[in-house]
Formats: sequence, C-alpha cells, structure tokens
Amino acid sequence: MIDLVLKNLVETECWVFIDDVIVYSDTAEKHAKRLTDVFEWFRRAILQLQPENCICAKDKFSYLGFELSYQGIEASPGKVKAVQNFPIPSSVQDIRSFLGLT
Repeated sequence: MIDLVLKNLVETECWVFIDDVIVYSDTAEKHAKRLTDVFEWFRRAILQLQPENCICAKDKFSYLGFELSYQGIEASPGKVKAVQNFPIPSSVQDIRSFLGLT
C-alpha cells in the first residue's frame, strides 16, 4: 500500500520496504523537502504515521541487520559477530538456524 502511495518518490527521495519508509538526502534542506513530500503523499492518501516509530535526522541507523549512513551500507557489527560466533552446525536444524541468521 505504502509503495503505491509513494511510487513517484521511490528511488529518488525514499525507499519503501513493507511498511517502513526511509527518506534519505545529503543536506538538511533536501531532507526537509523530501520529508515534506512524503508527508504530503501520506496526507493525500489519508495515512497516519505512528510518531513513536519514527526516527528522524539520524546520520546512521540500523535496519534489517545493516547499518545505513551517508557513507553507504554495512553489515551490522552485531550480526557479523553472531555469524562469526555461531557454532558449527551438527544437524539439519542447526543448518536451518544458521541460514535463518544469515
């Protein structure tokens, strides 16, 4: 639903994954404009945000096991450590657990 509402902005001003919207920019001015655009499309579609779930104006944040920042996308250090410290699988269930982690 959200991807349809924001289809004109996806890949140019924001990314949508299921019910998450990531607005990105390289300056505060662009960011304010892009947030205004996203909020306007939400208003037109009569969609509401949950403020307690909103994170604004972060230089870096974790999302789906990755660290996103203006420098790019990196694997989350916690996830890397979990993979490195995962015990050697000895059963099909262990392999499934490892594949789920990775």
